[in-house]
Amino acid sequence: MRIVSLIAAGAALAATPALAAKPVKTAAKPAVAAPAGAAKAPAEVQDAMLYLKVLISALQSDKVEQPVKGALVGCLYNNSLGKITESMDKLIAENPGKVSREEPNQVLSALAAVCGYRPAGAPGATAPAGPAATPSKAPAGR
Repeated sequence: MRIVSLIAAGAALAATPALAAKPVKTAAKPAVAAPAGAAKAPAEVQDAMLYLKVLISALQSDKVEQPVKGALVGCLYNNSLGKITESMDKLIAENPGKVSREEPNQVLSALAAVCGYRPAGAPGATAPAGPAATPSKAPAGR
């Protein structure tokens, strides 16, 4: 009888630190899985990774002008990478032969255009000085 009570006392003594310790949090349960239709295609994920890689390289480059970098940062800040990828894929599909994903400079130019950057001398860019054309002063067409 004495042996049983010694074993019980020893077990209680051994269990005391475990009971006094703070409970260890178990790994968080994964969030509810997205519906199967919402999963992105591997090609789309690869394209998104390429665009992000080009964007980061442009931001780190000394050869890229500051206004372009500003447009890229603003674009990434205000839009999801998924939305940027959709816009880039659409632009590339609409301009076959002009933009190749194999050419980082072409991808950067397309990315800058998608992000709203317009070079100073490009069509559609704002005029540097002078009054805006009004209907009464607009040039007459043929």
